[in-house]
Amino acid sequence: MRNQMHRTPLAQRGFSVVEMVIVIAIIGIMAAVALPNIAGYLRNYKVRGAAQQVAGELQQARSKAIMGNVNNGITFAIVDVDSYRWVSDDAAAQGLDPYVGALHELPQGIQFVPQAGGAVSLRFGRMGTICVPGAANCGAAFGLGFCTGPEGPRCANGPSPATTYISAPGTPPWRVTVVETITGLRRTINIGNGGRIVAQQ
Repeated sequence: MRNQMHRTPLAQRGFSVVEMVIVIAIIGIMAAVALPNIAGYLRNYKVRGAAQQVAGELQQARSKAIMGNVNNGITFAIVDVDSYRWVSDDAAAQGLDPYVGALHELPQGIQFVPQAGGAVSLRFGRMGTICVPGAANCGAAFGLGFCTGPEGPRCANGPSPATTYISAPGTPPWRVTVVETITGLRRTINIGNGGRIVAQQ
C-alpha cells in the first residue's frame, strides 16, 4: 500500500495591522510635506501663465501695428485691475469700430499692480516701436473709453480707468506687473523701446 503524503497547507500571506499602520503613516507624512509645495507650484504656474497671457496680447497688438502699416497706431490699454485689451486708433480715426481686440480678463486671483507716475496705455507704431499716447511725438490719446457699452460691468472691477498700471521709468524697458493676491507672487512683462516683449519666467 502506497504511503500517502500529508501536505500541510501554506499559510496565507498578507499584511499585518502593524504593517498597514506604518504604510499609512508614511503616506500621511509624504502628503503633509508635498501638498504645500504643490499648492505653491500651482499658484506660481497661475501667475506665470497670466504674465504670458498679457505678453501674448501685447505681442499681438504690436504685430497688428506692423502688419497693418498703421498711421495712428494700435493702443494697448489696461482697463481696470484685471482687464486689458488693444484697440485700433486707425479704425477710430476713420469712424469705424475701434474695438477689434477682444476684452480679456486675468485669471481669478491675479491682478495688475498699479504703478505711480506710470501710463494707462501704450501705442505701437507701424515699425513696432512704442510710445505713450498724449506724450510728445506720440499723438493724442485714444478718444473713447476702452470698453463698449455692453462690456461696462466687466470693466468696473477695482480702481478707476485712470489708474496707471504701466511703469514709466524714463528709459526702456516699460513694465507691466501682475500679482497673485493671496501669496504676493509677482511676474513682470518688460517692453523695450523697440517693442520687444519679454515676460519674466
